[in-house]
Amino acid sequence: MTLYTKESKNKQGIKKTLWVNFTHNGKRYRKSLDLEDTPANRKIAETQYMPILRYKIISGEFFKNTNSKIPTVNEYMERSFELRKGGRCSSTIYAHEKNYLKYLKAPFGNKQLDKITSSEITIWQNNLQEKEHLAKATILKIRSCINSMYEDAIEESIIKFNPISKAKKLKETENPKVNRVKLKPFNQKEISKILNTAQHQDKNMLATFFFTGLRASELIGLKWESIDFKNNTIAVREQIVQGNHKNILKTTKSRRIIPIIKILLPYLENQYKITGSQNSYVFLTKKSNKHFHSAGKIREQIWIKILESANVNYRNLHQTRGTFISTLISNGEDITYVSKIAGHENVKVTLEKYSEYIPVKNENFGECFGKV
Repeated sequence: MTLYTKESKNKQGIKKTLWVNFTHNGKRYRKSLDLEDTPANRKIAETQYMPILRYKIISGEFFKNTNSKIPTVNEYMERSFELRKGGRCSSTIYAHEKNYLKYLKAPFGNKQLDKITSSEITIWQNNLQEKEHLAKATILKIRSCINSMYEDAIEESIIKFNPISKAKKLKETENPKVNRVKLKPFNQKEISKILNTAQHQDKNMLATFFFTGLRASELIGLKWESIDFKNNTIAVREQIVQGNHKNILKTTKSRRIIPIIKILLPYLENQYKITGSQNSYVFLTKKSNKHFHSAGKIREQIWIKILESANVNYRNLHQTRGTFISTLISNGEDITYVSKIAGHENVKVTLEKYSEYIPVKNENFGECFGKV
């Protein structure tokens, strides 16, 4: 029996764990010890784990566990949801459960984890695209639910292979059932008209949307304790989703520090005069003097009315975030820094969404081939 290290990737980087390798009756076995590869854990593995494992091999107990029944997707999905509950906000939990019941349970629920092939996954996703007319991005979100389940099963040494990893790639969906809203940034003239039309707290709130790129859930969950006027920064640490206060944000990179740019500062100072003395949320409703319940309430009560009064073509409230990010990029700001303050998971996400706004810095681009 030999001890060895196995590397795997996760969001924190490379993870090294200890495994054992042995042969019994001509058959080779590998087993994870669920220990990180450190000098202390190696000593524990050699003095405690491996002697117990040798005893279980000789007594036959090890092989009884090895031959235990592989769970079905229905059985293990429930455990996967439980394992990941602590790292997901309520809206994400609801979305995964809904997608599982609607799109995954019928075709895969009663099958054992190791009986589903990559080809079955490919055919299933093709059907969603061709028959249900779901957009590629939507299918990938649905698929992430079962992909997470397989990752959990592999980590618990229940199975060794994730069939999602070999499923064929999807092309973009033609004429999807639901078209993704295309970004149409507000120009400076439109922003001026909107802010000149809005009054009091509404003006300050919309300016904060336009000049921070905050998601609506992050803005309505913003507290004065997160705003540092001395260093001109905003710490994004919380959000409110459907009236519920959450410390868990959309992604791991959503916890971030945003600079208070010069144009935003007077709006926040004016807002402090309105709600700052209450040491509460930055923006409070006029009727109840409590935080806003959701972005929908802002859209219905404030956003639509102000756009109509300002005679500005309607775009959804989330386009204020797209306006902030695209304006910075199109004016030559460092895209890595923009990605960071936007709270994107990585620069790749920013490039996928906003590459068309990257300015051409060299007006003579391509003329280097002129002498060929």
